[in-house]
Amino acid sequence: MHMPGHKRNSEGIKFLEELGAKYDISEIDGFDDLHNPKGILAEAMDKAASLWKSGSCFFLVNGSTCGVLAAVTAASKLCGNGRIIMSRNCHRSVYNAVELNSLTPIYIAPPPVEGFGFCGSILPKDIEIAVRDNPGTPVILTSPTYEGIISNLSEISVICHMYGSPLIVDEAHGAHLDLSPYFTGGAVRAGADITVHSLHKTLTGLTQTGLLHLSGGLIPREDILRELAVFETSSPSYILMASIDGTRELFEERGGELFKAWSNRLERFDTLVTPVSNLRLPGHSDPFECQKKARTAGYVRRGIETDAVWGFDRSKILISCEGTDASGTVLMSELRARFGIECEMAACGYVVAMTGIMDSDENIEKLGKALCTLDKEIHATAPRVPFTGAKIPPRRMSVADARKGETRAVLIKDARGRVSSEYVWAYPPGIPLVVPGEELTDEIVRSLAVQRESGVSLHSTSGGMPKTIRVLL
Repeated sequence: MHMPGHKRNSEGIKFLEELGAKYDISEIDGFDDLHNPKGILAEAMDKAASLWKSGSCFFLVNGSTCGVLAAVTAASKLCGNGRIIMSRNCHRSVYNAVELNSLTPIYIAPPPVEGFGFCGSILPKDIEIAVRDNPGTPVILTSPTYEGIISNLSEISVICHMYGSPLIVDEAHGAHLDLSPYFTGGAVRAGADITVHSLHKTLTGLTQTGLLHLSGGLIPREDILRELAVFETSSPSYILMASIDGTRELFEERGGELFKAWSNRLERFDTLVTPVSNLRLPGHSDPFECQKKARTAGYVRRGIETDAVWGFDRSKILISCEGTDASGTVLMSELRARFGIECEMAACGYVVAMTGIMDSDENIEKLGKALCTLDKEIHATAPRVPFTGAKIPPRRMSVADARKGETRAVLIKDARGRVSSEYVWAYPPGIPLVVPGEELTDEIVRSLAVQRESGVSLHSTSGGMPKTIRVLL
């Protein structure tokens, strides 16, 4: 005589049977309470902390987003100076946390990876300048990025702690890092105070599952619990939580086998795409300089020497068509229509294909062969400047003030010099290109127009993109 209303009685109701409703329980006696864990959930979270080697671990069933919101809120309340140091390429959940807490952002701009059009690693020297001038201010950055770029978190962590600043890492795409010797560069081991990652992006958790790891002593555990109670549902799904614990158990029992198989698939993929000459696969057909692992005999490629990339998560497959007559959106469409391959995202000059621990040999081989076929059909063009994001524009007012002002919608071409009253982002990956209160510079307007014409999916707070944007009167 308690929730849920289906009473775990799914017999004869097809959708309930298929969705596993018989396992959908609530916080009855013996099943513990996520927001006051003392029994089986507390034990499960302790086991997860042990696997990832963190101080404390908290289950997330509202995705990494709720973990980011809780982490930023707890850290900003504790520090109390009304500021936050953040990489400009943070996910929009970070921007939402900044707005909710009325924080003034101090942006760190990652350097571009020349020739490819995506952001590189956050430089420790830039973090040092920011925390030296703002000691104790929380720092949040994304590593690995959507494209798999990893920052030198060990050095950044030391720098942050020298000045009393807690380090928060949005590691939504990196839950697999440091669980094996095949994929390294994780935030927990590097000394981050808070690490937030998703279990459904590369591992075996169901969609919406994630973990928040707390380490060190800068942020009290009670503060995180308090904020998670605000941002996380009070009716957590036991099916989702079971998938979190099941993922942990799977890797304790079979992690070595599964991670090695995943790594071997990627090695075979690298060999398979060796012949491509027009497309470039940074980190795979063209390894980054930071990838020191010896390659197989005969595997000699151009390589990518750049100071912009400290580390790379090779579970991501970036398919760059810069310098060819193709675009990222066209390439993604071709992979879908002709080969039945659905990739994660397309930007102007590249496609992101995500691999995961449960990929099959067949799927990885299919992608490699498809890329070899497409490589022969596209053509190299005269050198051209690859698309890169616009520089951080001037901030004319706070987000809060911009959101309160009177506004009107204008065409993108008419927005130059105006002040935006809304966010604009490409989704995926959900990183804001425009923030309320910022000037819409000529470079920003051109950037939005180029992405729109390339077929990139642009969104805005008001829903007017890709045609219009709301600006202050």
